[in-house]
Amino acid sequence: MGCDVLVLGAGPAGLATAIACAETGLDVCILDRSTFPRPSVGEAVHPYSEALFERLGVAERVRKAKFVRHTGIWVERRNQRQFVPFGETAGKAWRGFELWRPTFDQILLDRARELGSQFVAPAIPSEAVQTPRGVRIVTSAGVFEAKIVVDGTGRNRWLARHWRLPTRVFSPTLIARYEYAEGNSPEIGGNPVFSESEDGWDWTARIRENLYQWIRLRVAKNRKRLEKPPRHFAGLRRVGRPSGADVTWTLVDRPANLKYFLVGDAAAVLDPSSSHGMLRALSSGILAANCIGKMVRGGKNEATIVGYNAWQRNWFLRDIGGMKSFLLESLVADSRVTLGRTST
Repeated sequence: MGCDVLVLGAGPAGLATAIACAETGLDVCILDRSTFPRPSVGEAVHPYSEALFERLGVAERVRKAKFVRHTGIWVERRNQRQFVPFGETAGKAWRGFELWRPTFDQILLDRARELGSQFVAPAIPSEAVQTPRGVRIVTSAGVFEAKIVVDGTGRNRWLARHWRLPTRVFSPTLIARYEYAEGNSPEIGGNPVFSESEDGWDWTARIRENLYQWIRLRVAKNRKRLEKPPRHFAGLRRVGRPSGADVTWTLVDRPANLKYFLVGDAAAVLDPSSSHGMLRALSSGILAANCIGKMVRGGKNEATIVGYNAWQRNWFLRDIGGMKSFLLESLVADSRVTLGRTST
């Protein structure tokens, strides 16, 4: 099967790329190893994300989905608690979203398919070969050829791992542990709580009616199991099994070249305290699509690629510079890590 753009991974970054490419008339095919709907970690996003929802043509659907909205975040440090609002316009408070990912991903997929994108799942990739005309991907669902392939497989980074693309590591191994609980927590209410500790943080939030999420990251005590839940979880019934995600700070040296683009976490990963995961996923997908459109139509390819790589690198480094000082100091003080070391 042939197409202009082949997207690996139907998460927000990959689907944003597919939508923006399809809007310009490019022939797009999306592959994913899982069928929909599928479980995924919930995402808290800033009100700024609404502009990206508008750009992708899904704003009205997102609003109708009735996701949990919040006007700011409670921040706890040194036994002090302070509410940090997002802001307001003409007396009206800005509100962020707690995106229930199975629903949000389906909204994006529906939009991509409406624009003519093809979706194939399950399709598990096993081989990627660069050809004179583009890239050939061998999967469990068949062989696909495209002028450009987009890796939206998140932290799995299938293409980067398969081609052994050099990746820089900026922290020791960091595992964010998380789990869910049902009930009612008046202390959390409608706004998430971010609690700092000497060597990490906890995040608790209501992500659906009577469903809460707890995430914990520790730098010096990155244990295999979650410790005692924060007091906000007292009285709640824990559901499902605790899980973990590798959120080690990493950046692929060249997230784009003439035949591939890496978007979202496939290009760069920071732990969730950076608060820009969804913003970067959607933004990188839209930017990658703009670049791909120029390249397919015979634009200045090298300048386009250099610009995209610089954008990814600069956002990543800017976020590191703005991370919570306590966490950054813990990482720098850790004798096991050399910031920016290269890994494949």
